[in-house]
Amino acid sequence: MIKPKKLKKGDKVAVVSLSWGGLGDDNFIHKYYIAKNRLKKDFGLEVVCMTNALKGSDFIKEHPELRAKDLMDAFEDTSISAIFCAIGGDDTIRILPFINFETIKNNPKIFMGYSDSTINHFMMNKAGYILLWTFSNG
Repeated sequence: MIKPKKLKKGDKVAVVSLSWGGLGDDNFIHKYYIAKNRLKKDFGLEVVCMTNALKGSDFIKEHPELRAKDLMDAFEDTSISAIFCAIGGDDTIRILPFINFETIKNNPKIFMGYSDSTINHFMMNKAGYILLWTFSNG
């Protein structure tokens, strides 16, 4: 089983929106900046927002292939140590046809998410990762 390395100060983390794109909407975008600031100040992490993560609810819903591309790009980027889901939702299942499990397996990284992201945790498990925990609200 694959166990990614733990994070340390200076590591780069990617933000993705794999389900709902609400964090990119005008009424929620401020929460992204609060989280980004806290990750930098409190943990010394460099936050990188993937290309499509903050394009908003409508765009994210219409483009499961681009959500998956953001995830695959984050896994392929050797400078990124962890991937954080920006927000949950109910639509991550639609990215499955676009996932390359070999890419995930060959580029171990911490993956964190909540709610609908539990499906993504199962994807990591299928790729051989040890799942330490998942969070879900239903």
